Amino acid sequence: MPDKPSFSKKFLVTAIRNNPVLFQCAGLCPVIAGTSTLKDSLFIAAVLSIDLVLSAIVASALLKKIPRYIRIAVYLVLGLAIVYPILWFIENRTLVEITLGIRIIIPIIAVNSLTAMHCETYSVKHPAGDSFITSLCAALGASGVIVICGLLREIIGKGSIGGYSLEMNTTLETMSMPFGCLIVLGFLAALLKSFRRTPVRYASDNTDNPLQPEEIALDIEHEEPPESVDLVIADYEEIDSILSSTDEFLKSLTSSSDEWGGDRE
Repeated sequence: MPDKPSFSKKFLVTAIRNNPVLFQCAGLCPVIAGTSTLKDSLFIAAVLSIDLVLSAIVASALLKKIPRYIRIAVYLVLGLAIVYPILWFIENRTLVEITLGIRIIIPIIAVNSLTAMHCETYSVKHPAGDSFITSLCAALGASGVIVICGLLREIIGKGSIGGYSLEMNTTLETMSMPFGCLIVLGFLAALLKSFRRTPVRYASDNTDNPLQPEEIALDIEHEEPPESVDLVIADYEEIDSILSSTDEFLKSLTSSSDEWGGDRE
């Protein structure tokens, strides 16, 4: 049996090369709508990580034999059952002040799209331990993108970090709008694409990059071309007879149409 990949290798593949947000385009709604500031980004990243890891463990341990159309609904209910107690605890049992309005509630609920995709494509097909590690890597990769978007948008759009002013002379307030996040995501996706182009070499392998296709030599025998086929054309007398019969047929049709017209008159 092949050795299981290490955590670093799994993190490289799951969190960076196949980043859930930049590569798989999952969870774009919470990233765009809820990352206008660093504080909101950290909050959404924390909720996403807890929701994704717990849902992945439950899906791997309990939902493998349940039909797929039922599992999708279970992911939604499970996500809400995890998210709302966290929100209640933070609001009522901690000193963290959050505004649980539409601006923050909708992105947190939309996190379930990323959770459902990961659980359905990976967690229900692998053991609970492997699913825990992979979901943790996916959560770290998505959280990194969320935090970077919130940090850059707050610095460029508001000239502050975490609410503390940087006393910048020039700011672009439009970066706080949704399309500002799309600009940041575009640059991050471009960086990821350039990173994915670099070949990956594994320490345990002494061979060349496995991602590069090997040259395959095909031993194909060269067959002789088929012999030419001579087309035999009919005699000229036969062609004349065919043309004459066709002419007589056309004349008969013309005469019959004239007779039909005379009878009508």
